[in-house]
Amino acid sequence: MPIQSLTRPLAVVLVMIGLLPLLLWACSRSDSRWVAGWRTTEPLIVPRTGAGAVVANGYLYAVGGIRGGGVEQGFVKSVEFAAIQPDGSVKDWRLTSSLTVPRGFLKAVTLNNYMYALGGETYRDGLVLLNTVERATILPNGSLGPWEVMSPMTTPRRSPSAVIAHNYLYAIGGYNGLFLKSVERAEIRPDGALSAWEVLPANLTTDRYIHGAGHVGDYIYIVGGHIQDVGGGKNSTEWTKIQADGTLSPWQVTETTKTPRFLASTIAAGRFVFTLGGFQDGYLSSVERATALPDGALSSWTESTPLPQPREGAAAAVAEPVPSSSASGAGRSANTASRRIYLLGGSRGGEYLQEVVWGAVNDQGNVGYWASPTSSGGFFSKPGEPPAPLPARPTPESAHSPMGVNAPPP
Repeated sequence: MPIQSLTRPLAVVLVMIGLLPLLLWACSRSDSRWVAGWRTTEPLIVPRTGAGAVVANGYLYAVGGIRGGGVEQGFVKSVEFAAIQPDGSVKDWRLTSSLTVPRGFLKAVTLNNYMYALGGETYRDGLVLLNTVERATILPNGSLGPWEVMSPMTTPRRSPSAVIAHNYLYAIGGYNGLFLKSVERAEIRPDGALSAWEVLPANLTTDRYIHGAGHVGDYIYIVGGHIQDVGGGKNSTEWTKIQADGTLSPWQVTETTKTPRFLASTIAAGRFVFTLGGFQDGYLSSVERATALPDGALSSWTESTPLPQPREGAAAAVAEPVPSSSASGAGRSANTASRRIYLLGGSRGGEYLQEVVWGAVNDQGNVGYWASPTSSGGFFSKPGEPPAPLPARPTPESAHSPMGVNAPPP
């Protein structure tokens, strides 16, 4: 029999085998519809606001924060993590190695199986603003090795934003007694240690505190924050380009958000930058989205799927799609359909939250999830149906955030 007559059927079989995952995915979606909404998942062990959140190796982490119960007991040093499931939910929160010091209003970031926690505030016979940075190794089972103190920042930074890019860790804005415009960086060495920090010459266009940051490619975006002395939130946003040597181009103002907000959660998912919840004359459930443009600017902000409940101070993290061929281990998700935004904890009305919600981001930048037409999961009973009304919450006209940030913090 000619070789060609054997290889042609074999090639067809191989092509069909290659298409099998796609066919199975299509079949699984055949009776499903995209629903604009958020889904709840297993709550945190410890209520916390002003915490850090990261995703690494298929696990979701909550780091530090504030849990209420008075200033002396309120700052948290515990860290917990849970495995992200293929359907987007998380399961089995577990405690792991605690921080070396309790800290709230910190930031947490990861690179190369290392986790970093920086800045914030703690209590030691009074409130203490922190310039300290610590690092832990992320182990294969998702737990953390012991936290180790790294080189400190040049100034304390309560509620900065933080970005890792080009093997540099950037700390942006925050509060050290004044609202800050400065940016500093430290190089991340091959062993995960940090070089000495250095202040960069490119300052923000305005001071930023309890603001947010998104990182898309070579661009960093800063969103919102608190207005010093006057109170209330900012709706201004700005961006910079990370240069080849890790320095930053001059910051430039771009499109303003529809709603001024502070203590919001800001995160980038793909080419989209989201700002979620926060506080402005009351607790916010609204979500806005902008697209990072090729020249570095942002598109106009548009309303996106609102949160199921208003909240401020929640920690946000994004799970990137994981190729199914590389998915392995208890914590890795084999679902490659879309990125997912996770929102952990936060506070509203003096209540410190354990709630964890998530939503997938589709190619158009919409937040939602796939559900069968008869599903009543999440916060929408039917696709396209608006969320159920929220219970009324008494909010005085002079409502202030329980975080105590409508005046400069102590």
